[in-house]
Amino acid sequence: MTSTTSLPPLQGYLTFLESLLREGAEMALSFPRGRSVRIKDADPNQVVTDADLAIGKKLKSRIHERFPHDSQIDEEWGTVRGSSAITWVIDPIDGTSNFAAGSPLFGVMVGVLEHGRPVAGGVSLPALSETYVAAVGQGAYLNGSKLELKAGGAMAEQLVAYGMDFHPSETALDYRTMESIASRCQGIRMSNSIFDCMMVAKGVYAASMHRRNRIWDCVAPHVIIQESGGAFSTMEGDVPDYRNPLTKTTQVYSMLACAPDFHRAVTDITRT
Repeated sequence: MTSTTSLPPLQGYLTFLESLLREGAEMALSFPRGRSVRIKDADPNQVVTDADLAIGKKLKSRIHERFPHDSQIDEEWGTVRGSSAITWVIDPIDGTSNFAAGSPLFGVMVGVLEHGRPVAGGVSLPALSETYVAAVGQGAYLNGSKLELKAGGAMAEQLVAYGMDFHPSETALDYRTMESIASRCQGIRMSNSIFDCMMVAKGVYAASMHRRNRIWDCVAPHVIIQESGGAFSTMEGDVPDYRNPLTKTTQVYSMLACAPDFHRAVTDITRT
C-alpha cells in the first residue's frame, strides 16, 4: 500500500479479510441442505436465504467494530455511510441458488474501495476450502500461495465461463455472444457464481463473463483478477466505474474476467 492510503498495514489488513471470509464460510456451511429461498421483489432472477441475511449481518458488525468510520454496502442489508474514504462491499453469498440447492459452487465475497478505487478484496469458496485475498500492488493469494497467471496458448484450447440471467431485453444478445465465443474456444462452462471468476484467477478458465452484475459482484474479484495478472473490465472492455459507490447499488455492470492474452480477442466479440 502507498503511504496515502487510509487502510491498515497490509499484513494485518489481509489477516482481517481472511478472518471475515473464514467466519462467513463457517456460517454458510453450518446451514442445512435444502435451505428455503425467497424470490426478491426487485428481481425475479435473484433469491435470498436466511444464510445470506445472517452472514451479511455478522460481517457488517465485524467491520464496523474494527473500522467504525468506514462506509459499507451489503447486498441484503443496504448501505451505511461513514466519514472515511473507505467503502466495504459485501456479498454474503454469491450463487445463492446454487447454495440453496446444495451445490458447492457458491462463495462469500468482501471487497474494499478507497475513493471509489478497488484496493483489496477476498473471496471464499466454502465448500472447496479455498480462500482468495488480494491487495493492490501486493499480489493475489489462494490459501497463502501466490497466484500468477501465465500465457494461456491458443483460445481454441481454453475453457470459458459464461453466466446468464434470463432478462428479456438481453437473452437473445447473450445467446448470440455465447455462440460466437463457443465457436472459438474448447468449451463453455456456467456456474453463474463467483466460482467461475476464481477459476480464471487460478488459470483453469481463460475468461468468465456475465452481463448483469451489481457492485457487490465486482469489487472483490476485480482486485483478485488484476493482482493475479489478469484483466478485469466490463464486457465492452471498459474500466468499471465505482465512484460514489453508495449511489451505485442499483447500477447494472457487465463483467469480464480474463487471462491477459485473451482480453482483446474476447472483447472483440462481446462489445459487438
